[in-house]
Order: sequence, then structure tokens, then C-alpha cells
Amino acid sequence: MMKKSICLYSFLIFSLLFGSNLSQEDACIACHVEVDQELDDEDKIVNHFESDIHIKVGLSCADCHGGDPNAFDDEDEAMWENETFIGAIEKSEQLDVCGKCHSDPLFMRRYSIDVKVDQVSQYKTSGHGISLAEGNDKVAVCTDCHNVHGILPVNDPRAPVYAKNIPETCSKCHSDDTRMFESGLPTNQFDEYKNSVHGVALLENGDIGAPACNDCHGNHGATPPYVENVDQICGTCHSNNKNLFQKSHLNDIFLSKGFGQCEACHGNHDVEIPTDEFLGWSSESACKPCHEDSHPAKLMASHFYQTIDSLKIGLIQAHDMVEKAEHKGMIVSELLFDLEDAKKALIQTRTNIHSFNNAFVDSGAAPGFVSIQAAINGSNVLLDEVIYRRKGLLAFSLIITIFVIAIGLKVKEWKRIRESEEV
Repeated sequence: MMKKSICLYSFLIFSLLFGSNLSQEDACIACHVEVDQELDDEDKIVNHFESDIHIKVGLSCADCHGGDPNAFDDEDEAMWENETFIGAIEKSEQLDVCGKCHSDPLFMRRYSIDVKVDQVSQYKTSGHGISLAEGNDKVAVCTDCHNVHGILPVNDPRAPVYAKNIPETCSKCHSDDTRMFESGLPTNQFDEYKNSVHGVALLENGDIGAPACNDCHGNHGATPPYVENVDQICGTCHSNNKNLFQKSHLNDIFLSKGFGQCEACHGNHDVEIPTDEFLGWSSESACKPCHEDSHPAKLMASHFYQTIDSLKIGLIQAHDMVEKAEHKGMIVSELLFDLEDAKKALIQTRTNIHSFNNAFVDSGAAPGFVSIQAAINGSNVLLDEVIYRRKGLLAFSLIITIFVIAIGLKVKEWKRIRESEEV
């Protein structure tokens, strides 16, 4: 009787706090409200569960843990004496428990047609899944990434699997030396990623389109990319670079030496913002670490660097001249199109270097030089027009001045004649 009173009392508290629509006269929730009062916030179950996506679609504790949610009279009847009761779900059981629903297309269709139903099968092929099958109880399973109770939709900014939160979620394990010790994997990936061009874009600038861990490694089927897959992964975003490199002579050379195509020059987790200095032969060079000064690669890199540098210098000169003409009051709209075409050619040339072909790079840069020259020539015409107009204005002003003076003198003469006649 005491147990029944406690559960009913807890049920009333829960109904007042969260609304009876969440409880649905659930004995599990009613009792765990009482249990939660003695737990820290991070350990409370119902506290987090009230925002859970499962309860919002009508599911509850018993759908995962089993038991009888209608047994308010006795907790033993609700849990321990019920054959369906699972209790705490071990890691090795999670795939079966979560997959019971998430691998059933007919069941999932009741709630969403967008939710994939191959997560469990993908997980079993992943590095995590294989390690779990081998008996590693430290490996990540469903709840390590999605949370236990209070599971939120992937597009909720509070969710640990929201795009901006994924690096930190992965780092909970992958930055832990103790947890990662047996795997032999490094634990500095997150620190490197934070300072990379991708990490800054996502974590500092809030660009959720920037790649996080799962964009390169996969979600449920997460696994380290193989050397021959690196270009496909990077090429998901950088498709032009990928296509050019695959057709270059370096593609097969890199593969034969076990180099990850893009990774060999740009790095993996610590990808820097690429600069034109990568093509120089200084400490920032991406070529120099592998090639001696006498290697033909130096000549090619220098040619690429000089071509890009010439485009940049020409573009700056053309921009300054167009801006000067505009400040003089001339209409420069046509010249702005030339500048835009030159900028596009510069960007394309930077992309084209991944072909590692001088002629191809030159052919892509050529339209840029044409556009730059067109902008410069057009600016010179406009500036000459300014000088011509100024000379014309000066001549016209002089003529007007002379005309005004002549009229003034004539007026004075007429005035004298009139005064003399009056006398």
C-alpha cells in the first residue's frame, strides 16, 4: 500500500510539472519522479525524458525497458516480476533494443518517412561495431552519441549529434587517453580540428555546412578512410579539385606510395587554409618536403606560383584603375564585369593547379589576363575622356569668360554714349 501511495503521489507531482499528456498514467514515470529527487541533475531520468523525441511521439519507458507501465500497485509487478522487463540496457544489448524499432521500415513509417532504417546494419560494419563484436565494452554505441534519456532530433541545436556539436561529442571518447589506449589511435584529432579551416568555420563561425567528423568518417558506419578513398571523401565538397587530380600523373604515384591524395598535401584533421605560398619554395611550401631543389617539381610549382601571382598583381592594378575612373565620375559598369571575370579566372587557376599540367593551368589563366587588360584599357579610355572633358570645360569656361567681359565692356560703352547724349 505504501508503494502505491508513493507512486500515485509522484504521479501527481509529475502531472503538475510536465503535464498529464506526457505521463499517460505511466507507472514508470510516476515512480521515477520520486527517485530523481535524490539524484544530481545529470543523472535524473524524467528531467531529461520530458524533452525526448520518443515521448513526444507517444512512446515511453516500457517501449525500451519492457515492464508494465500500468502497474501502479507494486513496483515488483511493474518491473522485477515482469518477463518483458529489461532494466538497465547493457551496451551489447543496445543494437537489438534500438534496432527493434529503428530497423523496422513499417514501424518507423508511422512517425517519419525520412528516418533511415539501416543504422544498425551500418553500425555493424563500422570501427565501433566491429570492436563491440570483439567484446570491447568501451566502444561507442547508440547512447554514447545520442544520449540515454532526453534524446533530441538531429536538427535540434541542443542535440549532441547536431552538426555544430558533433566534434565535441566524438572527442568525449577520442580525446580520452585512457579510453583510446588499447586502440592505439591518437587523441589529438579534436585539438587539430579546432584550429583547422573546417573547425574554425564550424565551431567559431557557426557554418553548419562545414565538414565535421561524420562528414568524412561517416555516421553509423563510421570508419577511418582508406588511402584510396580520401579523394572521394574530400571530393564530396571539392569535386573540381578531385576530378583534376584523378586525371593527373600524380594520382597513381600517390596511391602506389600509400599517400592519401588530398591528405598528403593538405593534412587531415589539421587542414590549413590553403594559400598561394603552398606553391612557393619556402617553409610554407607543400611540395618542398617531398622534392629536392633540383627536381622538376620546383619548376612546375614556380610556374604555377608566378602565373597566379601575375593574375593577382594585374587584378589589383586593374581594380585600382577602375576605381580611379569611378571616382572621377565615369560610368564603369562594363569594366566591373571584366574585373569579375578576372577574379573567376584567378579562382579557377588555383583549382586548375590540381591537374599538375602547365599547359592546362595557362589555358585557364589566359582569359583572366584578357579581362585584366580589358579593364585596364577601358579605364585608360575613361581617364583620357576625363582629361578631354576637363580641357573642353577649360576652353568653354575661357570662351564664356571672354564673352562675359566683352559684354561688360559693351554695356559700359553703351552707358557712356547714353550719358553723353543726355548732357
